[in-house]
Amino acid sequence: MLFSARSLPNLLGLFRIVATPLLVWLILLARPTGYLWAVALLVVMALTDMADGRIARRLGVVSPLGIFLDTISDKIFVTGALLPMIQTGLISGWVAFVIIVREFIVSGLRSFAAAEGMVIAAGRLGKQKLVIQVVAIVWRLLAASALQSGLGQGALGWLLGLWPLALALAVVWTLASGLEYLVHAWPLLRSSWEPRPMAGGPPAE
Repeated sequence: MLFSARSLPNLLGLFRIVATPLLVWLILLARPTGYLWAVALLVVMALTDMADGRIARRLGVVSPLGIFLDTISDKIFVTGALLPMIQTGLISGWVAFVIIVREFIVSGLRSFAAAEGMVIAAGRLGKQKLVIQVVAIVWRLLAASALQSGLGQGALGWLLGLWPLALALAVVWTLASGLEYLVHAWPLLRSSWEPRPMAGGPPAE
């Protein structure tokens, strides 16, 4: 049955992917209300990302589709927030570059390890990374909304004005978690550095 309690983790992962274009559109509006709705949607996405694994374990269900959706959905909606923020001038392009390239590297490492019969589990920094990234993005969107609404004054304005620190922390955590994956994968990378002879010999010319 497509819509059942056991399929809920898969549906949550699918929701995050399907809702990403809406997130992009809300940020591209470049309006205070658009930013606030984007914040609300982003928080819901992040909460479902943290919840679907627990739901799957509680229900005792796992599927290749669920693993696939859980693996890519957080990368899709974070990228879906970062790219329109570049276009609207909210963040610098290098911030998105660092975060997105890290995801490519880690995904490549995990795929390479899987092909070698190994599993590189997410480390402590990797598990914290998404939360810190979402907090930084939400902080920046709230600051932009307050500034456009004329609410960026006083203590609230000062607090929201600290968004560069949150974004810097997200970049540092992104790099540190990527390095954590590299450290775990290094023995495999080192042992695989030397080319191996092809099965059956080189192809005939």
